[in-house]
Amino acid sequence: MEWDYGDDDILMDEMDYEDNIEGMPPEMLNGFTHEDYLNYLADTEVYHHDLKFSEVLDQCVGGTLYDGAMLTLPLLCLCFTVNLCTLIGEDLEVFVHGIAIFSGLICLFQFFHFNMTYVLVLSAIGYLIMVVGHSRFPHSRGVVSATACAVYLILCEVFVVRASDWHQVRGAQMILAMKLISVAFDADQGTVKLPSLLEYTAYLYNVGTVIFGPWISFRDYLNICSSPGLSRGWLWTVIKSTGLAYCCLVTSACFSQWLIPTYYGKWWIAYRDAQSFRMSHYFVCFFSQATLAASGLGWSKTADGHVKWDASVSRPYYIELPRSLVEVVTYWNVPMHHWLKTYVFKTARPLGNFAAVLLTYAASSLLHGLNFQLAAVLLSLGFYSYIEHE
Repeated sequence: MEWDYGDDDILMDEMDYEDNIEGMPPEMLNGFTHEDYLNYLADTEVYHHDLKFSEVLDQCVGGTLYDGAMLTLPLLCLCFTVNLCTLIGEDLEVFVHGIAIFSGLICLFQFFHFNMTYVLVLSAIGYLIMVVGHSRFPHSRGVVSATACAVYLILCEVFVVRASDWHQVRGAQMILAMKLISVAFDADQGTVKLPSLLEYTAYLYNVGTVIFGPWISFRDYLNICSSPGLSRGWLWTVIKSTGLAYCCLVTSACFSQWLIPTYYGKWWIAYRDAQSFRMSHYFVCFFSQATLAASGLGWSKTADGHVKWDASVSRPYYIELPRSLVEVVTYWNVPMHHWLKTYVFKTARPLGNFAAVLLTYAASSLLHGLNFQLAAVLLSLGFYSYIEHE
């Protein structure tokens, strides 16, 4: 789920319009038409053209922060509430999982309204495969789950769901599919036992990861029942991640257009739009770090027993100043890179390294949506990364 704040081509065709609205905030997509999008781009260009810094702060930054806070702070508050409940009911796993499910469903409805039905249907299909496969194909649940997710995502995007509705819910569907597939492969390998319906549902709908992510494994989720509680380290992690997220949001929405106006030329405009896109991606990553920590997840213990809040979703330094394409691929989304490496690349490796790399990037393309341009970029990255590695 990434917020994309526009393209410079005002005379774009309908296909370009569909490509560029896919990452806009869910609240903006309700009733959003092609004409609205053209007006949005035109207003953005004119609005940022000759403003002073103080005017940008007054007319853009304040409104952007307010809108962002209204959309995201309720989610952060629910994450904090779940964390408190884990401390109160530390020995009551049923209570903790129930609170995680209830709060996650509230957030799904807040962000997607009745489009959350598509999320619920996919989760039901996943658990059905887990239960039936436990006795009938106990060593193939991962492959069957991956196939079912792929078919479901393609059918929904191409035939069943309206484009605007699917763009709204696709980020959450991606996280859900990754969870379904990972827990199925882990059960095949015996690293986790067959989860109960309560555990399974709580893992999928956990409020800290259900909207923005990040993906976490089922074993990591079970740590919610042994949360280390509130501490200065925890509070600093939440505040720092939230602050960085809003800084990236403001940069993407306000300062990118202001620093590099249209008359600078096409190469500067291309850099500006790419930078704006990256900043919107960093916003989602940093905010997902905040929600993960706020809900009591994303921690580990050092050798001497100290708690370390060390979950990292993206590392912008390695993306903005990379030494190789491998660094860009790895640090763009660290949890997703781990998921793809563990459950796709290693599974496909018997077919050969090159085939495994292509299948990995094909899986990434499918999870991000059926977009030819994006698929071409991801597959090219896979090919160049393979050549660079070899």
